[in-house]
Amino acid sequence: MFDSETLKFAIPAVIAIVGWFAAHQFNVYRDIQNKRRDLRIQFLLDAYRRLESAANRAKQTEDQKQAFESAVADIQLLGTTAQVEATITYLQKHAAGSGAKIDEVLRLLRKDLRRELGLSGQVENAVVFRFTC
Repeated sequence: MFDSETLKFAIPAVIAIVGWFAAHQFNVYRDIQNKRRDLRIQFLLDAYRRLESAANRAKQTEDQKQAFESAVADIQLLGTTAQVEATITYLQKHAAGSGAKIDEVLRLLRKDLRRELGLSGQVENAVVFRFTC
């Protein structure tokens, strides 16, 4: 059916095409995973900033309250299990009026974001600084 001369060129061509297709599929998968990771990092970084901005203030503005609510929603959507659980615990304590602090949620976000961004070292005792007028 095929002579040896045809097979000599056809087999490497088929192998090259299959190899190219496999490499292309791997690159597509990798690109999708990287995009998901980048979006998740961006959303959680924004959530961290919004939570930190509203935390430890005597009075929050309406914008800060809405940003805080949005950050909580983002964490519940895109956060890790530990981040979501810490957020829910905070919300339950806050609703009960028991002097809840958002510090544990911020700590978990900070830790995971630093790891995702490849930053070395843990910053366990970060301090939220506020000017008092």
